[in-house]
Amino acid sequence: MKMKEKPGYYPILINLVKFDCLVIGGGLVASRKVLSLLEFGANITVLSPKFCLSLKNLSDKKKINIIKKNYSTEYIKDYKIVFCATDNPVINKTVREDCTKEGILLNVADNPLLCDFILPANIRRGDLTISISSQGKAPFFVKAMKKKIDQLIPQIYNKITVLAAEFRKQIIQNKKIDSIKIKTNLFKRFTSRDWEKILIEKGEKNPKYYIQEILKEFNLL
Repeated sequence: MKMKEKPGYYPILINLVKFDCLVIGGGLVASRKVLSLLEFGANITVLSPKFCLSLKNLSDKKKINIIKKNYSTEYIKDYKIVFCATDNPVINKTVREDCTKEGILLNVADNPLLCDFILPANIRRGDLTISISSQGKAPFFVKAMKKKIDQLIPQIYNKITVLAAEFRKQIIQNKKIDSIKIKTNLFKRFTSRDWEKILIEKGEKNPKYYIQEILKEFNLL
């Protein structure tokens, strides 16, 4: 199959709990990368001859593993995903070559040409994750868009997402609801409600309270 000259990056969510991650580099860029990975439960090892204070603190708290060594090929072989966050172009290129040989997915900070995958900007409200990308072409614009969208999505969407997850669970488990059409209508009814207003006015009641309200509308209680 012929490789396209201009690859497109496919948006995907990966369960990082299943894949140990190696971060190469011990500075502030590496630290920011590590902190973002920790948000998603990643098991992280950081490789560098020296480390910034924030990485040392994370290591002291047993949140990451560190290897105080210079880079060599042997260190990547036990990993499926590698993040390179050094300011050394020679090391970056070497890691790129090694990962290609070993079939390891690589992200190199601020260098899309060396990447197998790039990282979007993320806005999180609990389990609700909104990712923004320009395919690596305009990160400054992505940063501005993240700020704008972040202001549009209040923190209460964390609770709305929890409610939506519980609603879906109840619908799937309810043996009375065996029609795809009814399920679709129930989900439409849920999303049509102004949950932001409802939760503010009525308060954070048990999710079952709100779920039962909708089920009553459909005579399913």
